[in-house]
Amino acid sequence: MQTLDQLITDLKLSPEQAQTIKKYFGQLTVELLESLKQDNLQNFEETISSIKSN
Repeated sequence: MQTLDQLITDLKLSPEQAQTIKKYFGQLTVELLESLKQDNLQNFEETISSIKSN
């Protein structure tokens, strides 16, 4: 798998384009991690509730 910097080099992007791409992927990564965090919290809460009710 290529790194983002390798992809930028291969595509011969300008510095401005490279910054835009890095910012975009950074934002996508944050959104993905936030979504995973929420899913995990919900799963933990459901598991804890299930254990407490038994």
